[in-house]
Amino acid sequence: MSTSFLHPNRDLYLREIEEAIEVLDGLNKDGFYNVPKITWWILKYENLYDYSYNHRHVNSCFDGMSCCCTDKNPESKFSSLYSSLEEVVDLYKHEKYFWEELGVLENVRDDPPALMQWLKKNEKLGTEDYLLFWIDWLEEEDIVNPLIPHWQDEFKFKTEEWKNTIRFCEVFNEIYWTSDACPEYKSK
Repeated sequence: MSTSFLHPNRDLYLREIEEAIEVLDGLNKDGFYNVPKITWWILKYENLYDYSYNHRHVNSCFDGMSCCCTDKNPESKFSSLYSSLEEVVDLYKHEKYFWEELGVLENVRDDPPALMQWLKKNEKLGTEDYLLFWIDWLEEEDIVNPLIPHWQDEFKFKTEEWKNTIRFCEVFNEIYWTSDACPEYKSK
């Protein structure tokens, strides 16, 4: 099905997109957002995201494909914004897991075989899934600042909300990149 046509109720959806953006902006308190409120927002506007995603190529030069004509349409912008916030929420879901793994680490830190197992168990999280979090999102000591396309300001969270994720990234990277578990280190 082509999604480059205008939906008959597009005007209603565009007003709803504007309202969703206003609600999201209202979740900012003293320059910071928090994950539970963003989670609520994502759940509240899930159907609007479905519409936006399916109609993000409206007015495309290439039927059903993105082009420079669609980059600025409200459906495309909202779809991108929503997806980025959904990624933030998905990454936050590991906060409890990281708290548990930091406890396990304390018990295996002085046991090299067990430590290597811990590193291997968490290798994908530490070297892939949370690498951009570690490199790009932690620009300042007390701010988590993910890149959210199509948002007018910085989208900041307090680091205390992400304390286990941050601590996990710190200790994982400190240990992993200097251990035999790291393929790069082994070859040197």
